[in-house]
Amino acid sequence: MNSTIRLLADNTLKHLLSLRQNQLTEWDGIDLSDLSHFLVIQPGDTAAEAEHELGWSLLQNMVDGACYGQPDFTPSWEWIEAHDGWYEFVFIISDDGFGINVFVENHPDTDSDLLAMCREYTKA
Repeated sequence: MNSTIRLLADNTLKHLLSLRQNQLTEWDGIDLSDLSHFLVIQPGDTAAEAEHELGWSLLQNMVDGACYGQPDFTPSWEWIEAHDGWYEFVFIISDDGFGINVFVENHPDTDSDLLAMCREYTKA
């Protein structure tokens, strides 16, 4: 993770990833990979590629199958937050607290459905 963070050009993303890394590893003996995985979605990346990586669609509720844009859709994430140029949301996917942290760049060339969903739910 440290090597990846050093290579990043975007200072906001560097800060966010460093912050989450520090928060998740503040206890001795905890390996970050046992607590969380991180997915960064940037311009040119698609929701379909994210689905392939994760094994589920970010645009579909994991419980009831409702898709983004349907009137009864509710995202499956635990929370979402807007940062300077980025959206961050977290899925807790197991009873032991393991989660997936997703960062979506707020950029015109980022997947339009993902951006629309992030914008809509950070306004709520």
